[in-house]
Amino acid sequence: MNLKDNPTRQEKAQKTKAAIYDSAENLFLKYGFEAVNVDDIVKDAKVSKGSFYVHFNSKDTLIARFISDYVKRVDTDYKAHLSSLPEDLPIEEVLLSCVGKIAQVIEKDLGCENMRTLYRIQLTNTLTNDAALQYNRELYQLFHTILKKGMDQGVFTKDLSPEEATDHFIMGYRGLVYDWCVRDQAFSFFKGESGKAL
Repeated sequence: MNLKDNPTRQEKAQKTKAAIYDSAENLFLKYGFEAVNVDDIVKDAKVSKGSFYVHFNSKDTLIARFISDYVKRVDTDYKAHLSSLPEDLPIEEVLLSCVGKIAQVIEKDLGCENMRTLYRIQLTNTLTNDAALQYNRELYQLFHTILKKGMDQGVFTKDLSPEEATDHFIMGYRGLVYDWCVRDQAFSFFKGESGKAL
């Protein structure tokens, strides 16, 4: 008997979990977190609702997993963006370029509704290992590298340590994105686009 023709219970469970996750990811990216419910996900995945709850406690748990995976992917993209910049580019231009790349992901790829959902989940649930909030994520390291280099070059002030400056920078950026969500995109992160430019 060929074992590939007779998958184990564990393999079936992993396949079901992957189908649920893949369907959720496609639906979230197409319609947004709030517009998609568990019934939509299980219908698309062609699994039972009970199967969903075997693998995920709730839709928010699944969203948290999706966000964690998404954060890892975009952080890799941010790192690649930094690496692609010319070595002789002034450090302040490097910082602006990286901030612009992040703004593009937030405004154009994720969008306001998905960011609102992310904030709601972070504020109302106790999520363990929330990748979007961790200060050891690649994004934090990227800004730490840029700010430290700027301090070493004398371009940025040394009133704070690179670690403190990075903490403040990330908190300030999060506050800006939160304000963008609360004010229902009253401004754009990009000049010359609809809404007031930042």
